[in-house]
Amino acid sequence: MNKRISCFLVFTILFISNLSAQNNLSFSGDLQTTWGVFAPWTNEDTAGDFSLGNTNFTGKVDAWYGNSSALAEGSVSYDALTNELDFSLGELWLDYTDSFWGLRIGRQKAAWGKTDGIDITNVLCPSDKSSFSAMTGDDSKLAVDAIRLSLSGNSFTADVWWIPFFTPAALPLDEGNSLRRFIVPETVDYPLPAMNTVLHLPVKINQFKKPELAIWNGEYGLKLSGYFPVMDLSLYGFYGWDDIPLLNYSMTSESMVVDGEYKRMAMLGADAAVPIGPTVLRLETAFFPQRHFQKATGDSLKRNQLSALAGLDWMPSGWTFTAQYYCDYLFGDLDTLERTDAYQHGATLSISKSLVNETLELSFAGLLGLNDYDSMLSPSIKYSLSDQISLSTSAYIFLPGPDRDGQYGAYKDLSSICVNVKFSF
Repeated sequence: MNKRISCFLVFTILFISNLSAQNNLSFSGDLQTTWGVFAPWTNEDTAGDFSLGNTNFTGKVDAWYGNSSALAEGSVSYDALTNELDFSLGELWLDYTDSFWGLRIGRQKAAWGKTDGIDITNVLCPSDKSSFSAMTGDDSKLAVDAIRLSLSGNSFTADVWWIPFFTPAALPLDEGNSLRRFIVPETVDYPLPAMNTVLHLPVKINQFKKPELAIWNGEYGLKLSGYFPVMDLSLYGFYGWDDIPLLNYSMTSESMVVDGEYKRMAMLGADAAVPIGPTVLRLETAFFPQRHFQKATGDSLKRNQLSALAGLDWMPSGWTFTAQYYCDYLFGDLDTLERTDAYQHGATLSISKSLVNETLELSFAGLLGLNDYDSMLSPSIKYSLSDQISLSTSAYIFLPGPDRDGQYGAYKDLSSICVNVKFSF
C-alpha cells in the first residue's frame, strides 16, 4: 500500500471517528432476501422453477457538520440463480446548504413528478430494467453524476441540474438473462427462396454507442416548485439524452447484428397536487418535442409526444386508495414505426390497509392497459415482527389481452409468487 493511500485512509478514519464522537455520523441499512417461483399457470416448461433468488445488503452512511453533509450508499447482492456476486454504488454526494441556497455534488437520485409508478415527467434518472428483481423492486431508478444548485424561499424552491456524464438505463442484454428476449430475440429466420430453405440465425448484440464524453454533451434539468394554499405546483424542463437506445439491424452470413445509439431528448412538463376535502387530486403532463422513435426496420423517426396523468388519493382511517388514468399521444404518421397505436392509455389502482396495530399490511396494486386490455396484478401481505424485521409474500401476475399480449401481457410467462425477509437497522 503506497504512502498516499495510507495517509488517505488514516485521515478518513480520524475524520469519521471525530464525527462519531460528535454524534454527527449515522449508519443505516437493510439485509433482505427474496425468493420467487414461476406461477403454475405459466409456461409448462418453467412453472415451478425459481424466478428469483436474491440476497442483498444495502448500507448507508450519513455525515453532517454545520451546514455541510455527505451521504454514501452502496449494496452487495448475490443472485443464487446465476451464482453471481455484484457490488453497486447507489449514491455518493457532498452537500452544502445555507438559508437560501444549497449545492450538491456527486452521484445522486431525484424523483420528478407526483405519479405513483408511472413515469410522466420523471426523466432525470434512468431506469434499471436489467432483471426481474430490479423491475419489481421498490426503487427501480439509477443515480446520476450531477451538480445540483438549489434555491429556496418561504413558498418556492428551484433546482438546477447539470449532469456532465451520461448514465443509460440498465438493460437485460447479458446472455442467459430471462428478460433479454423482450429486447431482442435469440434467433431470427432468414428465408432463402432460391434454395427453398430458411436460415435460423443467432442474434449478436454489439456495444451500444454512447454520447462522447465531452462537456457539450451534458444534460440539463430545471425544476420550479411553488407551495400555495390551494395547490402545490411544479414546472420542469429537461434537455439531455433518451436513456433507452434506438436499435439498428444488419445481417451477415452467420448472424443478425444489433447495435444502437442514444438520441437527444427534450421535455417540458408540469404537475399539481390539489387537496379536495379528504382526497388529493394529482395532475401531471409532459411534452417531448421531436423525440426519436424506433422504426420497425431499424433507425428512428422524430415525432412530437404528449403524455398526461390524472390521479386521486383517498386515505380514510387506515385505508389508502390511489387511482390513476394515464395517456400518451404520438403525433404524425406511424406507418413505419414499431409503435402501432398513436393514442395509448391505461389505468392503475392500489389499495392498502394496516391492521393489528399497524404490524400487518394488506395491499393490492393493479395496472390495466386500455389498448389491449392486458394487465399486471400484484397482491401482497406484509407482517412486521418488530421495528427491524418484516416478512412478506407477494405475487406478480401478468395477463395478456384477448387479441394481443400488450405491454404487460408480454411478460405472462414471468408471473411469479415471492417471499421476502427483511432486516433493517
